[in-house]
Amino acid sequence: MAIKEKNQPAVGAPAASTAAGTPERQFKYNEAVDARLSKFMEANPDITQSCTQLVKQYPERAIRSLALREMFRQEDMARRIDRQMPQVQQWVKEHPGLEQQIESKIRTTNPLKRMAAFISEAVMAKGRIEFSPPKVTPSVRSGMSV
Repeated sequence: MAIKEKNQPAVGAPAASTAAGTPERQFKYNEAVDARLSKFMEANPDITQSCTQLVKQYPERAIRSLALREMFRQEDMARRIDRQMPQVQQWVKEHPGLEQQIESKIRTTNPLKRMAAFISEAVMAKGRIEFSPPKVTPSVRSGMSV
């Protein structure tokens, strides 16, 4: 008995629209980054060949490699948040009303990135507060001195 092979789309082909009407996935395209990547791939044919073989021969392993990179990125972000958040919360508590202002700005942020966005907004607020020029009230001068 022969084994039927599934008809699978090519690795780089975008997914087609489903019957439910979900659109095709659109990828961001940055010409400068693409040019740098092309140059890197031409300069490193062994790496390019290795990646191509990994995707073609071991697609599950390729997926795990990409997921591993994302896992490391998220763990790194979590370590930075754990290190910075106590100082940020202390500074925000010293400035009444600032926490509500920051929360209103990050209200629509992805919940996974909300704490990092809170830290970022607090740092920007601190920069605006500490490095803003002093407010000078114009002196009122009446008449002219001779």
